[in-house]
Amino acid sequence: MKRIAVLSLLLSLSLLLSGCARRPAEPLPTERSTVAPTLPPGTDPPQTEAPVDSGRLFPPFYQPGRLLLSGGGSVPVELLSAESNVSYRIRYPSGSEATVAWDLIEPLAPAVPDLPPPTGDEVLAYLKTELGDPLPAFVLFVDLSRLTVTVLENGKVIRVMPCTAGDAAHPTPRGRYTVDYKTEFMGKEGVYLCRWGVHYYGGYLFHSVLYTWRGDGILDGELSARLSHGLNVLFSDGNAAPLGAVVLVN
Repeated sequence: MKRIAVLSLLLSLSLLLSGCARRPAEPLPTERSTVAPTLPPGTDPPQTEAPVDSGRLFPPFYQPGRLLLSGGGSVPVELLSAESNVSYRIRYPSGSEATVAWDLIEPLAPAVPDLPPPTGDEVLAYLKTELGDPLPAFVLFVDLSRLTVTVLENGKVIRVMPCTAGDAAHPTPRGRYTVDYKTEFMGKEGVYLCRWGVHYYGGYLFHSVLYTWRGDGILDGELSARLSHGLNVLFSDGNAAPLGAVVLVN
């Protein structure tokens, strides 16, 4: 019996060793391939939209001035807005703001950057960062550096127009506003007449160039200049802007 058991054990061990000898060696694990998958023929690689450099393309327009001190000397400030012959709203270098008397401010000539005209896509990308995506239904974008007004409806640029902004003493305030009322005529009786007043903030509004009081001729049609009292002058039909339209002034 012992001999039979020994033979049986030897036979089992022989079969086991024989199977191991015939079994192919398993390949060693290798690192995951880093080769990018190839695209099917004729397929374009996915395009990624390059971010807009807003600081370079659409820098905030800065109107400098000096705050005159009673003891002599001055402090450099940014002029934010003005009420002619009454007061200025200013921003100190620290970032704090204040309202000061008109005669305490000396306006300075602004440094106007030499900027290329932006593409429609660049304007859209910038406005989406400022106003959100999707954009409001109707937008008037005032670019104080380029002295243009870009009109957008339902997320599409429909017109770009030249404008006239405030002079050094009457800066056009930057910010986001909303068209809240409109008037077909405005002006100074017996002196000049404007068409299509579109109001958006304080004493600031869009309007046409200056016509004679009777409206039969142009009194002052200059555009693309800084010579108004902070108003944005359009040579076109401003009545197209609906109430509730968003105005972004930069």
